[in-house]
Amino acid sequence: MSTGDYPQVGRGWAFPPRWQRTGEEPTSEVAVVTNDGAEHVGEALVLLLRTMLGSRVMRPDLGAGVDRYVFEPRTSDACHRLADDVRRALVLGEPRVIVDAVEAVPAGEADDRVDVTIEFRIDRHRRPTSLVVPFYLAGAS
Repeated sequence: MSTGDYPQVGRGWAFPPRWQRTGEEPTSEVAVVTNDGAEHVGEALVLLLRTMLGSRVMRPDLGAGVDRYVFEPRTSDACHRLADDVRRALVLGEPRVIVDAVEAVPAGEADDRVDVTIEFRIDRHRRPTSLVVPFYLAGAS
């Protein structure tokens, strides 16, 4: 989906930042890769969740603070608190989306991973989209 589908979300640099040639010849221009629409919003959500609380000087409350969970055991309490922190970060930090649900569950056989599933909509009249972000915790060692 592109900006034509979601004109309100804009266009921006792809994440991680990367460059590509605009033509086939070695002398063609090099430009920053950009994206728009739903892809742009999805990358912005992952970037927001990976941002550590306090790392942005002008917005110290931006981010999910998931770095606090790195050494925690993979318990239902940790999953619940992780899901709450993710929901808070999305509601406060990303006004372009409507968050329908956030669920954090242990990732099956992986002892050190919790999958956070986020159901969101870019437009209140559209179908929800899901994004699964894996977070690695301390595991059962």
